[in-house]
Amino acid sequence: MRLACIHGERHREHASVFTTTVRYSLSDIPVPRPATGLVEAVVACGSCESRLPVRVFSPATRRRWKLAWSGMFVVGALIATPSTIRLLALDALGGSPPQPYVLPLLATVFGLGTAVMGARFFVTEDGVRLTSFWGAAGHRLRRW
Repeated sequence: MRLACIHGERHREHASVFTTTVRYSLSDIPVPRPATGLVEAVVACGSCESRLPVRVFSPATRRRWKLAWSGMFVVGALIATPSTIRLLALDALGGSPPQPYVLPLLATVFGLGTAVMGARFFVTEDGVRLTSFWGAAGHRLRRW
């Protein structure tokens, strides 16, 4: 896990394809992983020298977060699958009024949203986070 200092972003559009070019520099996060719980520390950016607060979780806490995110994915998939099947069955009947579609449609949207969020956070969970969910003044965490 490294800290990326964003120097510039350039957004371009070619026909219907949008591309974003980001210029950034990377610096290490020299905070050791604790044995239990979490550590909150202030890290200096290697490029602009601004100081950013980070949270570093222990390996056990990281595993619990990964388990929670995978559980969120499974619950979302378990909600979305039968409701999608119900929507397909209602569609096969044809000519039915729109009221029976509402609940399965809402369940499908909720289930898919939950599954996507769980999968996204499962993949990116590594036990290091900026304290602000939205990022911090031109800085991001890079996992590669």
